[in-house]
Amino acid sequence: MTTRTLLSLTGGLSLFCMTAVYAGQAKPAAPAAASPESLTNGAALYKRQCVMCHGAAGLGDGPAAKTLKGKLPSLADKTLMSKLTDAQIHETITAGKKTEIGNMPALGKRLKPEEITDVVNFVRTLAK
Repeated sequence: MTTRTLLSLTGGLSLFCMTAVYAGQAKPAAPAAASPESLTNGAALYKRQCVMCHGAAGLGDGPAAKTLKGKLPSLADKTLMSKLTDAQIHETITAGKKTEIGNMPALGKRLKPEEITDVVNFVRTLAK
């Protein structure tokens, strides 16, 4: 992963966090324990909402990723993912993200906060 990609990811996540605070939006619910039910639901939601870009294993190699202007960060990269809090991942899924690579859609209107928490829990299992 390039420094530019990492800086872009970090900057984008920071922007979303600051925007949420500034706008007075409620903070995402604290992540639930990664129960088997949460992981199962998160896997199903990830498959339906995220695989097209992020790929089944989170490598950023989904079919739609080929239309992007660069490589998506790997959700399976343990080092990268350990630098992100669950709240940051939750906010990115909720609000989406605009980068020079492409735009991640906001899923906050499609998914309930607890469903996004399930996706966060599942995404955490990809980084081994």
